[in-house]
Amino acid sequence: MSYLLLVLQSPFILATIAIVIFLLVRRGRSAETVVPGRSAFIRSVAVTGSATVLIVHLAVQFFPLLDLAQRYLLPNLSVDFSPDPWGYAWWSYPLPLIVAVAVLTVVMVRVTREPVVVEAPVLSMKPRGWASFASRKELASAASVLGALVSVSLFAGVHSITDRFGLHTLVSGPRPVGVTDAAWDEYPASTFYGWAYSVPVVILAVVLAAQLWWVLHTISVRPFASPASVDAETRERTRASSVLLRLFTAAVLLPVGGALLLIGQTATFSNVITTLDSADYLVQLGYAPFAPAIAVAGAVLQALALLMLVAAIHGKRSRVSSSELVRS
Repeated sequence: MSYLLLVLQSPFILATIAIVIFLLVRRGRSAETVVPGRSAFIRSVAVTGSATVLIVHLAVQFFPLLDLAQRYLLPNLSVDFSPDPWGYAWWSYPLPLIVAVAVLTVVMVRVTREPVVVEAPVLSMKPRGWASFASRKELASAASVLGALVSVSLFAGVHSITDRFGLHTLVSGPRPVGVTDAAWDEYPASTFYGWAYSVPVVILAVVLAAQLWWVLHTISVRPFASPASVDAETRERTRASSVLLRLFTAAVLLPVGGALLLIGQTATFSNVITTLDSADYLVQLGYAPFAPAIAVAGAVLQALALLMLVAAIHGKRSRVSSSELVRS
């Protein structure tokens, strides 16, 4: 079994752990004050939500590391890693999305229960929509990663084949002319990001996108408290939109990168098969020449997602003066 997937991920995992520890220690020494109320909740979402997605993702990635350490460092030690780090585990790819859906669910409950207090009506010159307080760049990034996830999932799903359990978790190269059915049946298919993995990922990504749209729409269309609070509330809603969009983007990037890593790693396998005329043919996937680039792209995307989560954890807190705290 090739460990290309593990080799690509391990440096990013270890580097991210070191960065997170450093930033958490540094953050613990900070004397900054957090704005109470809604801003404090959004800051909590940025920190707790990002940290949860990050920790859960790293925990899953450590299964292969533990398996590798046991195999080479403690070969005589019998440890049952469950599930098999190289076996089928449908939850391994959508797990960051599951955590993100849970975080957005908490946000939805909070937004739903938050009372709307209007001290004085504020006349708006134009109607507000779900994207009114969102950055165009962050919206484009979120839409791009969602489109990439759907495209990669469709590509992999269409080209996948079933395993002995009837699940689309494998891929096979083209069958050479002259190969018998018996010989082809013995040809080892490779693990692949097929429908068995991609369908749960796409479903959860769509659910997460729907949640994001609902929250952005709700916080955008709510009336302002008073004309004097328009500027402060605009900054607050812009900040909330940015936090949620970045969390969405990072959570979706992780399975996209993981899928590309597996797709690239799978194409590095090649096998020799013998035909009826005793000729040997090298069988490999059609995109094998691009496999290293695909795997590296997947590793880079996952690294980008991890850095986004770390940045959210260490994001700047808003300062308030003592007089503002007294008034609040």
